[in-house]
Amino acid sequence: FLFSLSLSSLPLSLSLSLLEYLLVDIKLLVLAATLIAVTAQDITTNDAIKRIKDQMDKDRVHTFIESMTKLPRNTDSDFIKEKTKDLKKIFRDLGFKVVSKKYNVLQCFPDKTVEKPSFTEILDAAGSVKDTFSENGNVTKKILPAFNAWSDSGTVQGKPVYVNYARKEDFEHLQNKSINLKDTIGIARYGKIYRGDKAKFAKKFGLKGLIIYNDVADYSPENVKAMPNGPGLSDKGIQRGTLKDGLGDPSTHLWPSTKYAYRTPESEYKELLPGIVVMPISHENAAKLLKQLDGDPVKDDWQGSYKGHTTYTEYKYGPGFKKNSGFDEIRITVALEYRVVEVENVFAVMRGAQEPDRWVMIGNHRDTWVNGAVDATTGLATLHEIANGMSQLKKSGWKPRRTIVLASWAAEEQGILGSYEYVQDYLEILQSKLVAYINVDVAASGNLNFKPGATPNFKTLLEDATKDVESCHTDYEGKTFYDQWYDTSITKANKTSNDPYLQTLGSGSDYAGFLQTAGISCVDLTVVGKYFTYHTEFDNIEYMKYIDPDYKALLAVAKVSTDILLKISDMEIVPLNATDYSVYVSKMLSTKIEDLENEKFFSEKKLKAPFDMLKKSLEDFIVASQKYEDRKKTAGNGARKSKIRSLNDQMLHMERSFIYPPGLPSRPQNRHVLFAPSLLDSYSGSVFPGVFDSITQANEKNDDDLWNEALKQITISTWMVRQATRALSPAAFPV
Repeated sequence: FLFSLSLSSLPLSLSLSLLEYLLVDIKLLVLAATLIAVTAQDITTNDAIKRIKDQMDKDRVHTFIESMTKLPRNTDSDFIKEKTKDLKKIFRDLGFKVVSKKYNVLQCFPDKTVEKPSFTEILDAAGSVKDTFSENGNVTKKILPAFNAWSDSGTVQGKPVYVNYARKEDFEHLQNKSINLKDTIGIARYGKIYRGDKAKFAKKFGLKGLIIYNDVADYSPENVKAMPNGPGLSDKGIQRGTLKDGLGDPSTHLWPSTKYAYRTPESEYKELLPGIVVMPISHENAAKLLKQLDGDPVKDDWQGSYKGHTTYTEYKYGPGFKKNSGFDEIRITVALEYRVVEVENVFAVMRGAQEPDRWVMIGNHRDTWVNGAVDATTGLATLHEIANGMSQLKKSGWKPRRTIVLASWAAEEQGILGSYEYVQDYLEILQSKLVAYINVDVAASGNLNFKPGATPNFKTLLEDATKDVESCHTDYEGKTFYDQWYDTSITKANKTSNDPYLQTLGSGSDYAGFLQTAGISCVDLTVVGKYFTYHTEFDNIEYMKYIDPDYKALLAVAKVSTDILLKISDMEIVPLNATDYSVYVSKMLSTKIEDLENEKFFSEKKLKAPFDMLKKSLEDFIVASQKYEDRKKTAGNGARKSKIRSLNDQMLHMERSFIYPPGLPSRPQNRHVLFAPSLLDSYSGSVFPGVFDSITQANEKNDDDLWNEALKQITISTWMVRQATRALSPAAFPV
């Protein structure tokens, strides 16, 4: 209107000239928009994947990790708050919509009111203190005193006993040697199993307290120089870590930890915690105790350290110290405080063009125990590389078919808090909209062994993705990442297989809530090596030059992540494979049943008939999955949108079908009947956990109620498998 008024005041010839220029400009704008639209349409899924891979840059990775690891990122530190703001700005500048969700979670920290929150004393027979050592951290470097989160606070005293890795079989070995464990203080080395399970077994076998240390045999072995001169862990290094069983905030165990949330009293949620005093110490200090232990020499595979090391001694079982040592008992003191901390999950969102209400998520946690270059900044750098590539694509007019979400989780280290509170809070909407979750915690702790864990429907997708990425180790120069994965899959489970090994997911990272509570297909991607500095002050930017000097392993994981993320988010038919899923589960069940069939209880408890029903349901599941995959192949391009949508939703419904709402026996958060953390090692996964955990417990205790529980779990599993079979059926009304 104003423009027309201005034209009316001009001479006619000049007005016509201005209009001509205006029309030319409009034509150019239309042409530019058309070219952008055509360019965007011409970017296929594979083109988009290649463009993101091609722009990945090792120098940018190094700069990013360096900037994020200058100080520790504990959940209540000023540095993590600063870096959270920085990360949100980075994502915004790259063109993402950034949203966040805050929760108020209970956390555990060294007691600030105590001068020495954790220390060990060696006492003589009269009770006098002969030696004291403490793990005080570093105030200048903002490093908290070393602690194991969710340990009991208090002072305990007793005879020391060496318990090796504190596994169930280690304690049983000590019992078989008639060593009295009651009210002793265990000295355990880190490794083999989750540290929280070490504490659980220590309490179960009657110990009063537990000391855990990093033995040089495991963390700085012979011929490996220690940091800063090599990748080995210094004798002074101390591994931190959580001890808690279960997911999320223990005071809001089965509901989200929001501002309005009711919190159960400490007397109730304490049941979810180890209930024993546990303290991490250095090998340097552990050696002072081990050198003076009394008792028989340990068997060969219990011997730590190595000849030639300054701390080497012949390990003894104990209990107690040598009579001529002047030592009698150990006293350990731990002072921790619980307090509620506000934490923030950050999401960078790129809206989907055709199916914005279907989401694909890739995530990593932002918090660390100390500086955390490997755990988990390598994973965060992976997200950063993918975000940079997606930003460049967006400038070309490209958008994914489905919405992509990059998630930066808070408070993973103390028990998977940030992501699990989110899963609880948004459970229904996630189950209806989230297609898959990709987890990249530690992208690279080495450069040799690719060890992905996943629900089985990722198998083919993973194999295809790794075949299109170059290897990251000099031994495989000129070969693919798939070749490297296949050749390094040296596991018992893989010796008779023609496929590279795919791990069963446990509960070691942020995928846990998505899979085990929500029933969402998940994959966890990592290249592993001898990660000696795990959760210590020596996991820093200098350490990266020893384990992944050119960031080839990190970038290999970033490229595989990109391939999977874009194919699931951008391909018309979601490329997760139902047949891979059904065949894998059926094989695992058959293997487990074969292991039981020769046991006396198998016939006594009449397990054959119920197991036959479960096997039959899996046979039907395989047939249904094969037919489903055939329908996907014939659908192709040009099929009705409603048909494509229906096929894709069937994959979502299949995974959700394995969720049993009451959960596994005594584990209400673990609701997936096919996959759950192992009861012997929470880091590891187990298959048909309700069934086989119940059978193991029933056999150990010879308890009729537990045998009935085992039969019930077989029935529930059979029912859930049939539900999944129906989910894949094309029938409009299954009867």
